[in-house]
Amino acid sequence: MSRVESKPRRGPRRSLDVEQVVDAAVAVVDEGGPDALSVRAVAGRLGLNPNALYTYVPSRAALEKVVVERVLGESDRGLLAGAKERWRERIASYAGSLRAALLTHPGVARLLMTAPMDGPNALQVGEGLMGALVDAGLSHDDAGRASYSIMVQVLGAVALEVAETDGRPPLAPEADRVAGRREALTGVDAEYWPHTSAAIDVMAQWISTEQFDWSLARLLDGLAGAAAGVRRTGRDRAP
Repeated sequence: MSRVESKPRRGPRRSLDVEQVVDAAVAVVDEGGPDALSVRAVAGRLGLNPNALYTYVPSRAALEKVVVERVLGESDRGLLAGAKERWRERIASYAGSLRAALLTHPGVARLLMTAPMDGPNALQVGEGLMGALVDAGLSHDDAGRASYSIMVQVLGAVALEVAETDGRPPLAPEADRVAGRREALTGVDAEYWPHTSAAIDVMAQWISTEQFDWSLARLLDGLAGAAAGVRRTGRDRAP
């Protein structure tokens, strides 16, 4: 007697594509912040049963990863390419582009502190940064360390900037947010906090583009000095 083999069971048919799922996930974070992100919330936005969403993303962690990848993809990674002698300009231009992308989706800034950054866009950013730093004259080891330092600077600055808002786009104009900080610092007593009082105008601008650019420039100054030290001594790693 011949045996009739059963046909393999098919999973649920996909009614939309992954990009639509990512669109919905980003919208959830934009509207409700990173704490609002969940499989249920994204499924509800798409009009799906939560179980159906597992066809596209298996968990909240996977949602975090695709959201981070999307926003990294909105930054202009092409800015990291260019002439060897323009390595500083390449890094600074890209850092500004990444900051702009994150401030467009301020709720994503917190996700970057917890979500894995190992997707194609994240890897492309890392490769571009390290390429620019090798062009500066750093060894691959030091370029790896320096690229991490630059990302810490960029992501940390954006996270602190967003922390003073409700985290929902669009953010208030930068000038208005700086003015609000300045007003909040008005009551600092110069008798007790003389150094703070003397720097109030600068402290008010900690969330500004000017401060962002200044901080990154000082970091790049240090890296340029390290690269120059390597060239002078011929060592593989600066002290």
